[in-house]
This record gives sequence, C-alpha cells and structure tokens, in this order.
Amino acid sequence: MKRVAVAAVGVVSSLGVGAEANLAGIREGRQGAVTLDWLAPAGLGCSTVAQVPSEVVDLPGYPDDRKVALLAAAIEEALAGYPPDGPPERRGIFLGTGLSSVTPREIEEDVSPHVRGERVDRALAMGDLSRDRVAPWRHLPERATAWGAARIGARGPVGTTFSACAAGAEAIAAGARAVARGEADWVIAGGYDAMIHPLGMASFDVLGVLSHQGCRPFDRRRDGFLLGEGAAVLVLVPEDRCPHPLAWILGAGSSLDASGITAPHPEGVGAESAMRRALRDAGLRPEQVDWVHAHGTATQVGDAVEAGAISRVFGAGVPVSSLKGAFGHTLAAAGAVESAATVLALRAGLIPGTAMCEEPDDFGINVLRATTASAPKIALSNSFGFGGQNTSVIFAAGE
Repeated sequence: MKRVAVAAVGVVSSLGVGAEANLAGIREGRQGAVTLDWLAPAGLGCSTVAQVPSEVVDLPGYPDDRKVALLAAAIEEALAGYPPDGPPERRGIFLGTGLSSVTPREIEEDVSPHVRGERVDRALAMGDLSRDRVAPWRHLPERATAWGAARIGARGPVGTTFSACAAGAEAIAAGARAVARGEADWVIAGGYDAMIHPLGMASFDVLGVLSHQGCRPFDRRRDGFLLGEGAAVLVLVPEDRCPHPLAWILGAGSSLDASGITAPHPEGVGAESAMRRALRDAGLRPEQVDWVHAHGTATQVGDAVEAGAISRVFGAGVPVSSLKGAFGHTLAAAGAVESAATVLALRAGLIPGTAMCEEPDDFGINVLRATTASAPKIALSNSFGFGGQNTSVIFAAGE
C-alpha cells in the first residue's frame, strides 16, 4: 500500500472562493451568513443561508446549474496547484453529490410539456430523454463526474457517491484507496452541493433542522444548522510524486447505522464504528489524534449523539470543533469542504474554534470555542449523513 499525499486543494464556500479566502475566514472565526430577501415570500421560517459570496460562471451545457459551477471553480483551483500528469489511464476522479436542484423555471419548462389534462403523463415524461431539456440531464448525479473526467483527461478509476452528507468524505476515502492500492497515480476527489432555493429550504424546514437564530454547534442553545453551499476537491497522489505534500491521508472508515431515515442511531453506534475503523485503517491509537473535526450540525440530537461517540473513542481531552457555524452545512459537499478545511488548518498549524458556540453544552468533551495555534499533527474529520451513513477520514500534517 502506497502512502497517499494531498498535493493540492480547491475549495469554494460561503467564506470565499479559494483556499486562502477560506483559511482567512477560519482564522477570523467568521460566519459566512447572509439573508436573502427573495426567500421570504416562499413562506419559509428561515431566510438566512451560507451562500458563496462571489459570482460563479455557468458552464456550457450546464445552464443555471449552481452545483456544477461551484465544483468547476474548486477543480480549477486544484489544477492550478498540481496539474494532471501521467497517462490518462492512471488518472481518476471520485465525487460526492446530493439531491438535484429544481427551480420554478425548470418545472415550467420540463414538467408542463408532459401534463395532459390536469395530470402528468408519466409514460410521456419517462420517455423524454432529450438533452434540450434541463431537468432530465440535471437529475443524473454522475453528469458532473463525466465532465470532470473530461476536464482532467481521466480514463482511470472513477466513482460517484450519493451517500447524503457523508458523500464528499466517502469520495475522498475512495480516491485515497485507489492511490494507495496503486490503481491510479493522480486523483481528484471531493464533493459539491447547492440547495439554496425554495424547494431545498422547504425540505429542511419541514424536517425542523434549520436554525432560526444562527448555527451554534455543541452550544446549549443550538436549534439546527445554517444551510450552506460549496464544493471542495483534493488532488491525491502517491508519496513519490509529491515530496512536499500539504497533508497525508492516513486512513478512513465508514459505517451504516441501520437505524432511522433521518435521525442518527440514538447511541451513536455507527459514528463510533466509523471513527474506530478509521483509526484501525491508519494504524493509530486514539491518543495519537490531536484534533477531532466534528460533523457538528448544531441539531439537538445530532450533536449529543456525536459527542457521546467521540467521548467513548477519545475520552474527554482531545480538542473538538465544528466549522458549520462558519460556512454552514454544505450537505453532500460537507465532508469535502471540511476535509479541505482540515488540510488547510494542519498546514497552518492551528485548530479552528467552533464559530457561534458561546455556551458549550455539558457533553463531556473538549469543545474549542476559539482558534488555537497548537500545531496539530494528526486530525480526524467526521461526516455523518441521513440514513445513518458515516465516514471518518484521518489526515496528518505535511512535511
């Protein structure tokens, strides 16, 4: 098994476009939140979101597709940091994504033509595979993976992960395994998502998981997350191709709660299993981890369950923080955006604080409120998704 180096990072979040902008926001403990007036008429209880602050250019063939535009911005930054090399058959791409974005315009253009009388003619709609319509193409989760493969000239290992909020981290784990096993010499791995539109907001508002006061991970007053958008990718290569990496990927672990559709297992068995599997994969003991980058969604149940799992694995001493108070919950991109943030923090020699956490709840874990310059060497990043899909990835500081 080859040692896996992180050679470059590309990241887009509400803290900014690019690694430097995101690292600056993390240092400052800034919250990238804005209030969108156009969401208020939709009848939603919350119109505050974590939106990417810069305009992102649409791609030809992907009209009004915010998700793919965010991904493209992240990929371009990563390519500038470490361009693809070697034969196309030795290049790979692994991406995680989430639900499709559907706008009123798309419903009008793509659903209305299939209405007969007052009902949608299902046979007619299912038979319409025209690329001239946006929605059928938009609903293929692998469409951006195909675009990314063409952009980097990859004809090697490929994968599209659709595992809810663990998707980005799972894609990174899959990419790292391809490099470690010698299946590829150059891999792009990460995730992307954007659901800041009325349908997306309404879906989470109905579930009661959106914050109406500001996202406060691990805080006593937490009431849900801030809906964010973003994309992040890592360029992964074997050690001999990158003598001075940004970071190393030491191991990863995944699990399934096999419990509820939206709520995590009440005892956190899946979360605990993912962390222990990652430690075993990396050949590490819990006490060797300097920082746990928690999933930390700021929901009442989610934070309590994750804290219990962290306590059982690591005890009460290891520093724990969540950055969802900074750039919101980027859904299927969360594992990738937070992995990128973990790499940047290790590179900068700091452990980020938990933005918006003012009164840590009594969980029996060491939740950091402020950023500390403690030069961590090893960090574990958690990503836990709906359906009890869990992935933990362990990173080490570069050399």
